[in-house]
Amino acid sequence: MISKVKFQGNKHVSGSQLKDEIAIEGSTWFKRKLIGKEPVYYSRTLYNEDITRLRVFYQKEGYLNVQFDEPEIVITKKDRLELTIFIREGKPITISDISYNVDSTNKLDNVLQPKDKRKLLLQTQINPTKIFRDEAVINDKQLIAETFFDYGYPYTAVEHQLDVDTATNTTSVNWNIVRGKMAYIGKTTITGNERVPSKSILRQVAYEEGEVWSKKKIDQTQKQIYGQGNYRVASIRTKMGEEQADTIPLQIYIREAPRWSVRFGAGYGREDKLRAYTDVQYLGFLTNTGRLNLYAKHSGLEPYNVYLKFSQPSFIVPINTLTIHPFILEQDEPGYKLQKMGASLTFLQNFSKELNTSIGLIYEDVEQDTSVYFGESSDLYDESIYSKMGVVLGAIYNNSDPILDPVQGYSVSFNIKTNDIMFAGNIPFYRILTEYKTYFGIHHGVVLALKGKIGGIKRTDNADFIPVEEKFFAGGSHSVRGWSRGNLGPHNEYGTPVGGNSLLEATTEFRFDLGRRMKFNVFIDGGNVWQKSFEYHITDLHYSAGAGLRIKTPMGPAGIDFARPVFDSDTKWQIHFNIGHSF
Repeated sequence: MISKVKFQGNKHVSGSQLKDEIAIEGSTWFKRKLIGKEPVYYSRTLYNEDITRLRVFYQKEGYLNVQFDEPEIVITKKDRLELTIFIREGKPITISDISYNVDSTNKLDNVLQPKDKRKLLLQTQINPTKIFRDEAVINDKQLIAETFFDYGYPYTAVEHQLDVDTATNTTSVNWNIVRGKMAYIGKTTITGNERVPSKSILRQVAYEEGEVWSKKKIDQTQKQIYGQGNYRVASIRTKMGEEQADTIPLQIYIREAPRWSVRFGAGYGREDKLRAYTDVQYLGFLTNTGRLNLYAKHSGLEPYNVYLKFSQPSFIVPINTLTIHPFILEQDEPGYKLQKMGASLTFLQNFSKELNTSIGLIYEDVEQDTSVYFGESSDLYDESIYSKMGVVLGAIYNNSDPILDPVQGYSVSFNIKTNDIMFAGNIPFYRILTEYKTYFGIHHGVVLALKGKIGGIKRTDNADFIPVEEKFFAGGSHSVRGWSRGNLGPHNEYGTPVGGNSLLEATTEFRFDLGRRMKFNVFIDGGNVWQKSFEYHITDLHYSAGAGLRIKTPMGPAGIDFARPVFDSDTKWQIHFNIGHSF
C-alpha cells in the first residue's frame, strides 16, 4: 500500500498540481476511515501509465523535453511504500511571435476596428512568461472566433500553425482565420411556451430582425429570457444549414417551470442554532411573468421571519425587476431583541453578470425589548417603539471566479441608506457601508484572499438616538472570528454589546488545497466598532488569528474555523461552522 508520493526536480509545477494528474496517491487513515477511499497499491504498469499522464501534462504546459528518471521506492517499518518521482523539466517552449492571416490575404488591422482589436487580449499575449500552453491556445481560438461572430461572421473558422525552433526553444503562432459569408439575423420563432405568451418573451430580445449577426446580442437575449424566472430551460437555437445562408433564423426554446413549487430546508449553526425554512412560490401571479413567494423561517437569531414577495421581472426595461415585500419578523441578536413589521418597494437592475444595482423604499414599525440593555426596570418607552421610512441604494460588482470558491477576481459593494430625510420623520440619519474583496491564485492550490470593510452612520439633526438594529456590530463567523457574533466593541454595564456608529474590518487569508476534496486556511482578522460617527482609530483595532478546514461540496466549501484574539487580554478560542468561505 502506498503511503506517500513525492516529487523532486519540479521547479515550475507544484507537487499538488502533479498529484491531480496521476492515479497513484498516498493513503492515510483519514482517507480510509472517514472518506472511505480504498488504498492504492503500487505496480510498474500503474507507474508507467502515470508517467505518460505526467509527460502529456508537461507538454501541454510547454515543457516538450521533460524527462523522468527511475523512481525511488522506500519500504517503511510498517510495510508501507513511499514513492519519489524524479523529474527533469528542461527549458519550456516560449512564444516568439504571433501573427494573423484573415481570408489568406488580409491582416487583422484591415478587418477589425482599433477598439475591437484592443479587446482581443489573447492569453498567449498577456502571459508575462510567454510560455506556450495548449490551454491558452485553445482559449484564444475561441476568443478570436467569437470576436468575428460579433462582427457578423457566424461561419468563422479559426486554425493555428506553429513553427517550433528546437535550437532556441521558441515557437511562433500563426492564426489563420476564414470568415465565411457575412450573415444577418432572420425571423425568430418560439416553441415550448404554454403559460407565458410569446409577446412577453419577445420583449426580452436584444436584437432586431435583419441586423448584422451578433453572438453577444443573442447571448444577452437568452440571459434576459431566463432571468424572467419562469422557466427551467430557455435556450436559443440557430438554424444553420449545410450551406452558408446570408440570413439565419433563430428559434427560442422554452420549458416552463411548474406554476407551484415548494422548497424547504433545515440545519444547525453555532450562531443561529436550529434553523428551518420553507418557501412556496406561485408563477404567473397578477401578470404573465409575475412571481409570488411566501417565505417562513425560524432560527435562534430570527425566532420568526415571515414575508410575502411579489416580483415582476422586466419591469419597463428588460434589466429591471420590481419587488414588493411586506414582512414581519423577530430578531434576537446578542446586542438587541426586537419585533419588526413593514414593507419595501425595490427596483433591481441586472446590468451584466458582474454588475447589479438596486434602489428601494422601505418602511418599518419597530418594537424593541430595552430590558436587554438596561434591565427589567427600563422605562425608556419613547426609544423602544418607533417607525422608520427611508431610501436604500446599493451596487455590487463581482467578477470573482469561480463564484463559490474564488481563485481570482474581486468584488466591491456599496450601500447607502437615508432614513426620514427625504420623508420627514423623527429619526433622520444616513448609513453607508462599503466592502472590497479580492482573490489571487499565487500558486496552484494556493489562494490569497483579502477583505476590507468600512461603514458609518450619522444623525442629520442634533439628537443622539440611532436604532440599535442600524448600528454596526463586529465579531462572528463572517467578521473578526476571534470574537463571538456581535461581541467585539462597546458593551454596557450589563455586559451587552451596544454596537457603534463606525465600523472598520480587514482580513488576510491563505487557502491551500489538500488533495482534491479538502482545503486548509489560515487567517488573521482585524477590526473594531466605535460609538462616534465616522471616526476610526487604527491604534484601537483588535486582532484575531486562526485556521480552518473546508470540504468541497456541490454547494461550495463547507467546514469549520478556529480563532482566538491575539495581542489582546481576551484569549478565548471561538469555533465557527460555515457553509462556504467566510468571504
